[in-house]
Amino acid sequence: MAERLRKEGKEVTEVILPLGVSACEIDMSSKFLEKNRKAIEDADAVLVMSCGDGVQVVCEYIDNKIGVTKPVVPANDALGLVGGGPTKFKETCQSCGQCELGKTAGICPLTSCGKGLMNGPCGGVREDGKCEVDPEKDCAWVKIYERMEKMGELDKFTEMRAPHAWSKAKRPRLFTIEEPVKPVRTILASLPSYLTLLGGPEYEMLMLF
Repeated sequence: MAERLRKEGKEVTEVILPLGVSACEIDMSSKFLEKNRKAIEDADAVLVMSCGDGVQVVCEYIDNKIGVTKPVVPANDALGLVGGGPTKFKETCQSCGQCELGKTAGICPLTSCGKGLMNGPCGGVREDGKCEVDPEKDCAWVKIYERMEKMGELDKFTEMRAPHAWSKAKRPRLFTIEEPVKPVRTILASLPSYLTLLGGPEYEMLMLF
């Protein structure tokens, strides 16, 4: 990314976060933001290579802690929580706050069903078991049925599931967790060993230009 920007005539100051340090984990990433305070103050904008979470955390930090207001621009168009790889990924979780996987054979109807239905397939499921919304995809509820059948748990298929408690996913969601058992400085001190093992940092999380 830095090379591409330079080719476009941009002056780039790179801030590279070590492997294992994410922009959104401000207790750790703030150490590197502070170390590059002068570069941030002098930059016209901050380009953050992360999901929207990291972009907003960095934006808030440089406003409130570094004391400057700069354009903070996302380099990525995050699509959500996905699984798979190494080249193809699929959204698997909405982080909805009320996980239904234990009731639906480990297949999430909220992300796998085109309509997000919670109590069985719609009337438009195709004869070949494909989805009405996207004929290229298997119907999520057909897959749930087949997996329950293999596990000998078809009796669960006809159980009525209570309406999803969307109040648990009201936005923006706020979380409070206990302080980490290990001090952050201890975690940071352990990073060089990972970097040595993997041949050095490979992920440029922030770029200032």
